[in-house]
Amino acid sequence: MRQDASIRPERFSDRLAERISRDQARLEMLERLAEGGLPGYEVTMGRKPERRLAVMRATCTPAEIGEKVGECVGRLLPVLSKAGIAWQPPLWALYPLDLDERMEIAIGAQTPQAEGMSGLQFEVLPGGPVAETAHIGPYAQLPLACNALFAAIHERGLRPQAPLHEAYLVGPAEAPQEELGTRVIIPVEESAA
Repeated sequence: MRQDASIRPERFSDRLAERISRDQARLEMLERLAEGGLPGYEVTMGRKPERRLAVMRATCTPAEIGEKVGECVGRLLPVLSKAGIAWQPPLWALYPLDLDERMEIAIGAQTPQAEGMSGLQFEVLPGGPVAETAHIGPYAQLPLACNALFAAIHERGLRPQAPLHEAYLVGPAEAPQEELGTRVIIPVEESAA
């Protein structure tokens, strides 16, 4: 059997490693469900204030989210530091409501100024009604929190609005994966009757 010259062993190895990592994350999520059932997420309804974020954007597939988030953080924080701009924790991630094959994501930091910094884009998140919940655990299990939010929004007869926001309260540099803390927020509006 002749090997296709366009498939290099290192590319095949990278794709296989990515698939194994993705399958491992799915397995861990299924094990969490098997051990304790669907986690009981407390969904609250509230209002969020307007936020002005300095952001870095990336286009990725769902499988590349973790890598691209890391790259955006790695680009964002040095630019803020070099400009001498103090930012207010936490870091924010903005995602579309549906994870398409190719999608744009953004990682942002709330800053006191919203223009004039080279190398950054800015996004203003309008204030308004939201549904939110807290997730404790690995980032790979965040879909459980998102599903709880979408279910609560649907039960209340509301419509979710993009973008979905994640606020990283306790990150990988501060705690092991089982103790990561993320606030998941979805803007909502009343459904048209």
